[in-house]
Amino acid sequence: MHLPRRPMLLALAVLAAHLVAQCGTPPAARPAEPPSSIRPSATAGNAPTSAPTTLVRPDAPQTPAGARLPSYPVGDPAYVDIVVSPAGDDAQEGADAGSAARPFRSIQRAWRAVEHDAGDMRRHAYRILLEPGEYCGAYLDRETAEQRSGATPATPLLITSADPDRRARIVFHSDVEGCNRANITIFQADYVYLTDFDIRLDRTWDDVPVDGSTGDGFQCERCRHVLLRNMRISGFFSEDDYSQTETVKLNQSEHIYIEDSEISGGGDNAIDAVGVRHGWWVRNVIHHARDWCLYAKGGSADILIEANLVSDCGTGGILAGQGTTMPFLVAPFLQYEAYHIVVANNIIHDVRGAGLGVNGGFNILFAYNTIVRAGNDENRNQLLELAPGVRDCAVGEPSDEQPDPARGCRDALAAGAWGWTRADHGEFVPNRNVFVLNNLIVNPDTISPIRLFRVDAPRDPESDWSGPRPARFDEGLVVQGNIIATGGAEFTLDVAADRCGDATCNEAQLLADNQINAAAPMQWFIGDADYHPSGDSPAVTLAPRAMPTFDTSPLDDAQRELATVVTGAPHPITHDYYGVSRSRDAIGAVVP
Repeated sequence: MHLPRRPMLLALAVLAAHLVAQCGTPPAARPAEPPSSIRPSATAGNAPTSAPTTLVRPDAPQTPAGARLPSYPVGDPAYVDIVVSPAGDDAQEGADAGSAARPFRSIQRAWRAVEHDAGDMRRHAYRILLEPGEYCGAYLDRETAEQRSGATPATPLLITSADPDRRARIVFHSDVEGCNRANITIFQADYVYLTDFDIRLDRTWDDVPVDGSTGDGFQCERCRHVLLRNMRISGFFSEDDYSQTETVKLNQSEHIYIEDSEISGGGDNAIDAVGVRHGWWVRNVIHHARDWCLYAKGGSADILIEANLVSDCGTGGILAGQGTTMPFLVAPFLQYEAYHIVVANNIIHDVRGAGLGVNGGFNILFAYNTIVRAGNDENRNQLLELAPGVRDCAVGEPSDEQPDPARGCRDALAAGAWGWTRADHGEFVPNRNVFVLNNLIVNPDTISPIRLFRVDAPRDPESDWSGPRPARFDEGLVVQGNIIATGGAEFTLDVAADRCGDATCNEAQLLADNQINAAAPMQWFIGDADYHPSGDSPAVTLAPRAMPTFDTSPLDDAQRELATVVTGAPHPITHDYYGVSRSRDAIGAVVP
């Protein structure tokens, strides 16, 4: 389990605070990634490729014309501009400091020029314009841990390249004082938009530490209404060295929107969200991470993950849930690791483990995804994973600063959380109402997972566990309308009667309701670099199953109100990965 990390300067204050309380015309070609990288050939290997010299791809995605996917409404605020330039000077003072004539040198200094009133609300809408060139990273917070940069839709903060055709870059420079982290960190801020610039921390600079110690590429904690659009964020990545770094790290935040961006190079994950409520992550290219490419956990709720290209990761592709240390949970979502997560129309390829997974999820929908070359790792040999979520109380030993570090765990339990006060992992957070519908999963002849599905058997927690017993990981599981073609005829469903034995989940049902290794070998896609289904593919002829309606009756009133802001019940899936209407439907992410 990977725990949320706190920025060093505010670690004690932050932890203490926690412890106390979707018919459009066909679009122009949507660039995805170089053909050599996505070619669905029978000779391609399964393991993630070695990190290229640079992880940034030359054709990062753009919004498809006619796409029926959401786009965050920035509006047209009356911005006050603050200009930053490599030739600027942070010592500038006076009324015109930070103007085009007298720009600042750093993002940090520009942030300090943003004015707030006595109620911690921004006085104006601000736009920080980054002139072409390279910049150091920045930590964007207020003077004290108790203050936030409050705002409304009329007073956002936009950080963007002054010239989008010559993008600014946040980079690592070991020889520049205060520039040893190529990242942006935001703490307790509202309505912050980052667009059209790069955050680069890959292996292209000789002085980048090889241990990942330079931190996450972008981190936001206790934020509300944050937009990443047309960003390229490239973090530390190595096949050989593991580091607990994320390219994008989101902690205890609300309304997080990631659009049309490229996010790559996680020593751990490319996107790691803990306790994040509401948002969408759409039309992105997400690749190269040693663990899961991305996950939402820690009680994360109401997130749409759609039309992304996800690839080259170790543990797996997209995961709903995982594991969390209890003080980092955010009420009212204290029981399951993930609520109301919709994962649709994504293309996932070349991941060592499962393409999709749920670890402690409630009302999770995996629909119309295409998965190619997955599940062939010696230890992660499944295509779909349904396993327990994890909770612990690993908060450290008592100290002068934290005399009672376990208090946050007890407070969470008192508020209704599932878990315990032990430091060791409790792998007992169940799954409920997981829907796996209309997905196309293809592994070439050279690649065959040992298990098609991993569904864990029920577990009986120890007496001090506060959650349900037994903990089941298949309750309400529906797996229908999927086409699975693996590289070999020998496989196991791994769904014994004790772990998947009811009317909606058993071996006979799975074989009847899904097409599993039933088709003769064929060309599944129309070209080496194109995931449109070929004309004779069963993906074109098999009738897709209807989308479900999420049952919200097990939720309390607060959870029910908050769980459907973005995803609804259910989220309509009317278009494909390219934004083309599903009037002629097909299994998988792309229609003919």
